Order: sequence, then structure tokens, then C-alpha cells
Amino acid sequence: MKEPTGAQRCLQQIRQMIVSGELLPGQKVHQSELAERLNVSRIPVREALSTLQAEGVLEHKSNTGYTVARFSSEDLSELYLMRRLLETEILASIDLGGVDVAELERIQEQVDQAEPSEQGPEFQEANREFHFRLFSYSPLQRVLKEVDRLWYMSDFYRALYIHEPSSRRKVSEDHGRILQAVRDQDSAELIRASDEHRSATEDLVVRRLGRSRPR
Repeated sequence: MKEPTGAQRCLQQIRQMIVSGELLPGQKVHQSELAERLNVSRIPVREALSTLQAEGVLEHKSNTGYTVARFSSEDLSELYLMRRLLETEILASIDLGGVDVAELERIQEQVDQAEPSEQGPEFQEANREFHFRLFSYSPLQRVLKEVDRLWYMSDFYRALYIHEPSSRRKVSEDHGRILQAVRDQDSAELIRASDEHRSATEDLVVRRLGRSRPR
């Protein structure tokens, strides 16, 4: 496995700063301060910030520079609408008979072992790996790249979800349904279970943001 480049490492670190709340929505992001903090030159920082702008996580104006995007329930609903449409196509395209269920079960053990309130990044990474390992069986790799981008754009919202007391149990239950659908090679149930899993996150975070989800 290739070592991440300097820009990739910066990207991961800055993403985590945003997801953890270290960098808040609306806060200005200074390249020089980040470079000093991450102990790198400004070049990889500039590349990372440009990527985050393309993903919609940062906003850029010529006179003010970069700021962390302000998040809203409307943005969340649009992101999750796009995720639902694209992920449904991905799941429907998978030959469930070829999925290594034992591998997914091992990844789920990592999800279960991570405590969301104390190990937020580890929990999120294990959760992400569970879903994207399943997605990787799809032949729709261009669609998968777009889903990957949408997941990064919604990282902040999922960070709100995982700190809810009931989130770990709910995630485990939902993943259990997904695993069982894969075992049964039941594509319709897999899509149903995934939809309900995704919607549970969306509904809870919209409530946290203080607005009702549009129907």
C-alpha cells in the first residue's frame, strides 16, 4: 500500500479538524497557520484546501480566503438525497454471491469495538470501511467516486450523529440487517436496510440542527 503524499496527509488532518469541531463552520482558515501547525510547507496545505473547496467543505473568496462552509439541514437533505440515489444504484449492481461476508463481519467487529464518544475518528473510519468495502463489489466505479466525495462532504453531519448515546447500538443493529441481506443474497432487502440506516442518521442530525426534515 502506498504511503500518503504530503497533500493527502494534510487533507486527512484538516478534514479531521473540521469533523471534530476544531475548525468551526464560518471560521477562517489561514494557510500559514495550518502549515506551521502541521509542520509542512504551504504547498501541500494549499493543495488540501483546494480539494476541500471542490468537495464543498470549504468556501473561497478572493478577498477573504478560505472559510469552513456553514452547514444546514437543507444542505444535508440534498447530500443525502444524492447519496440515496447513487448508493441504491451501486447496491443494486452488486453480485451478492461474490461478497466476502466474513470480511464484512470482521470490519463490523471493529465498528463494535470503537466507542463513538471516545474514539470518534476510529468509529467513523470503521463505519466507512464497512460500507465502502461492500460498495467496492460494484462495477460502477465512477459512481462510487462520486459517493466517496459525498461521504466526505457529510462527515460533519455524521460526527453529530455518532455522539448520540443510542448511535452505537443503532449502527450495529442496522449493519446486522445489511449483513443478513448479503448472506441471504436479497438485493431488495439490502437496499431497504441501507435506506433506513441512512435515513436514521439524516433524521437525527436534522433534529440536532434544529429544523424539521422536508418531506
